[in-house]
Amino acid sequence: MPDITLRNEDVVFVPSREEVIGKRTLSIDGEVMHPGIYDYADNTTLEDLILQAGGLTDAASVVKVDVARRIVDNKALRSDTVLARDFSFALKGGFVVDGQPGFVLMPFDEIYVRRSPGYVEQSHVTVVGEVAFDGDYVITRKSQRLSDLIQDAGGLTAEAYPEGARLERVLTPEEKLRQQTLLKLATNGDSVSLKKLDLGDTRFVGINLDMALKNPGNPEWDILLQKGDKLIIPKFNNTVSISGEVMYPNTVIYKDNKKLSYYINQAGGYNTNARKNRVFAVNMNGTVTRIKGPED
Repeated sequence: MPDITLRNEDVVFVPSREEVIGKRTLSIDGEVMHPGIYDYADNTTLEDLILQAGGLTDAASVVKVDVARRIVDNKALRSDTVLARDFSFALKGGFVVDGQPGFVLMPFDEIYVRRSPGYVEQSHVTVVGEVAFDGDYVITRKSQRLSDLIQDAGGLTAEAYPEGARLERVLTPEEKLRQQTLLKLATNGDSVSLKKLDLGDTRFVGINLDMALKNPGNPEWDILLQKGDKLIIPKFNNTVSISGEVMYPNTVIYKDNKKLSYYINQAGGYNTNARKNRVFAVNMNGTVTRIKGPED
């Protein structure tokens, strides 16, 4: 543009570069200390951005760092089947060693630092109750089972009741979402009812520890451990608790060969609201058994 002569009361406005060409950014995601969006600067290299993002985490893969670049072709007459250009690099000490050293980034490049498949954080399980050494233990291999945990904990005590052992397991995000969806359907979306029915973040898994210890490695009984599992091993408890729609809910001494009617009578019998064909027994190990009533 040729130089022009200014006149009285002219205003000269000098826009910023950002106002002329728009805000230009770079994004970096994955295993860096501070993933996010950063302002673009001319001649920024891949190494520069990694350092700006705080460097790599311990979990970062140094053999696969990807860069995705948008395609800009102002002279194109039709769209292309290629949606972006991609580049992959290996790093050593935060510098490119496999690819183009000093790789210069372009505006709006997206960088992904992948997680190394060889990086595994410790996963813990807990055993409480009647073992020699209760407490937290680390899962050291993918094939670790209930019987392995008991062995690591020094075995059962003489007072242990393995038939009554329970396994409490943390719900995965998918299981938690599925549980909330089912609860919402069951309560027609009533938020008050949902709060009353919220079952928490764990569930009990029905196990038979006695059979697992007698059949180590058998997946039918000796199940694999998962992160966050809590194995609860009680002492023998020779009582039966009766609750629900009975006249006097209470706990009585267990007696061999006694049927349902005996224990119901120990609680004063059914009340008028009882559904006699919907009686359940919750076993010590977390399993639930339906007991046939007189109306079945």
